[in-house]
Amino acid sequence: MMNNFSFHFLRGTRMEGTVLGGNIRCLLKLAGTQYWPDFTGKLLFLECNGGEVPQIVAYLNQLSQSGVFCQISGILLGTFSRMESRGLHPTVEEQLLRMIRPELPVAKTFQIGHGSDSRCLMIGDHIRIHQALQEQKPPA
Repeated sequence: MMNNFSFHFLRGTRMEGTVLGGNIRCLLKLAGTQYWPDFTGKLLFLECNGGEVPQIVAYLNQLSQSGVFCQISGILLGTFSRMESRGLHPTVEEQLLRMIRPELPVAKTFQIGHGSDSRCLMIGDHIRIHQALQEQKPPA
């Protein structure tokens, strides 16, 4: 199965929808072009290799100001490699949870991103994840 990864919920207990997104910096290069997708009812997947707190805050604010957070049905966060490896604060999770509406479910996986052991998530696939599935705890 391609979409086989562990996760844990930061908010909510389930989400379902067609996956859009990917690397946050690359996704935002599409803003204002004919390639910017319709996020209505979709699951937004975000990850990033580089970037520190100021850059990630700017990226998240651009998504917010574009109305994306009001359109989507959930967010799946992958790895934010530089921030996580350096233990930077506020974390992506902390920043994001302050920006989004309180009922929007958010899950986190450490298995999708830029790591050499990263698993696959198919953009455009319809996925369903819920708390009863195997959960992953943050690395020690």
